[in-house]
Amino acid sequence: MKTAREACLAALRNAPHAIEPGQKYTVDNFKPDDAVGVARLYYAVYGEMFPIDAVYDPEALVRLNSGGEQHQVVGRTDTGDIIGLYGIFRNPPGRRIMEAGSWIVHPAYRKTTLAMRMAERIHLHPPEYLGLDVMFGQSVTDHQITQKMAHKFHSLSCALEIEAMPPRPEHEDGWSAGRISLLDVFAVYHDRPHTVFLPRFYADTLRSLYAAWRLNRSFSSDRAPEHRQTRGTIQLVDQADLLKITIEQSGSDMSEYLARLEAQHPGHHVYQLILPLWQPGSSLAVEAARSAGYFLGGLLPLWFDKDGLLLQKVAGDPDFTQIQLFTEEAKSLLSLIIADRRSLPPPAGL
Repeated sequence: MKTAREACLAALRNAPHAIEPGQKYTVDNFKPDDAVGVARLYYAVYGEMFPIDAVYDPEALVRLNSGGEQHQVVGRTDTGDIIGLYGIFRNPPGRRIMEAGSWIVHPAYRKTTLAMRMAERIHLHPPEYLGLDVMFGQSVTDHQITQKMAHKFHSLSCALEIEAMPPRPEHEDGWSAGRISLLDVFAVYHDRPHTVFLPRFYADTLRSLYAAWRLNRSFSSDRAPEHRQTRGTIQLVDQADLLKITIEQSGSDMSEYLARLEAQHPGHHVYQLILPLWQPGSSLAVEAARSAGYFLGGLLPLWFDKDGLLLQKVAGDPDFTQIQLFTEEAKSLLSLIIADRRSLPPPAGL
């Protein structure tokens, strides 16, 4: 019996659809009648390789867009063809933050203004019904195009995920053949002042970042965690050889917790750790993580509807010279990250 993904791909494969170039188009919110066209667009651009099943399933696309889990805008021609897509979707754990992405333009329309017009509709006029405080996005750093777009929409460069993506396939543009780092950017529409427990090791760094970004926080001296056991969730991104660990409850057993997770999921190129800064215990958590080889990634404003801290561990020696950054803010962040990695304590036993 075919899976739902296989059935949707077979339907697309068996009903090829050509899109004529040069048609007039409008940018509009997704409507249920667009779902087949969106699936066709993914198929035209990615073939059968996109890792998320729902993008090929018109019924799933309608369901996701009607339930508040995502909001998409499309480029729609006068004949009803869907030639572009951009959207926001639930990914961070907070309910007042969504991630922007799924930015696709049909090859025949890539030299038009469609990409910019779709982005403007999302970023300049985020839907009120979603109640967003923050829009989060990721910009690749093997070129600066999407970083310039984020800067245009007044996003803050808050974290840098080192070598978080696999290399691109070879192509004519001559981009770097190595793994790709991602710049995490945040457009803050409504700040949510709250108290954060500054980890002692990063207290000065975080104070200066908060001041530079004009985020209103009360700072509390950290204390021992309120719980003995650490609790969190993991997300394994197979295509990127990356394991993301999100801490929901900081505990006094952080060293053992990290060691246990890494033993259960060994050999990944990147491990990422997100800590809740509104909970006490961040100092002990940072100390445990640094002893295990984790270094600074950056600050994640309102990630949980309150702030998070990103730490990361990367196999081997990252080639920081391959990272291309557009703003001075992002370049300063990279300098902090490089210095912090160099300051890591030597592995136990050395």
